[in-house]
Amino acid sequence: MKLKLITAAVLASLVAAPASAGPLANAFQRQKAAIGNGLANNSLTLNEAGRLIRQTKRIKREYRFLRATGGGLSPLERVYLGGRLIGNRAAIFYHKHN
Repeated sequence: MKLKLITAAVLASLVAAPASAGPLANAFQRQKAAIGNGLANNSLTLNEAGRLIRQTKRIKREYRFLRATGGGLSPLERVYLGGRLIGNRAAIFYHKHN
């Protein structure tokens, strides 16, 4: 029952998420969807999903901070955040398939 409530909450947040432009913003949405799908088909446990969600939120917080300070993202910051997102995506894949 708890898993169904959490899955419903994650999927509802995906539907309610505003559409934002840019590949980095789309990557955050894709990662949330992958975690939600992992919860829905029981390939992720609640602990794994919680940890992955926290990692994604940390990266998104850093993305917002870097964008707010310095008048947008520099090319170096984009590469840095892209690498962090790729690492997080690999962690999602690993935990879904172990």
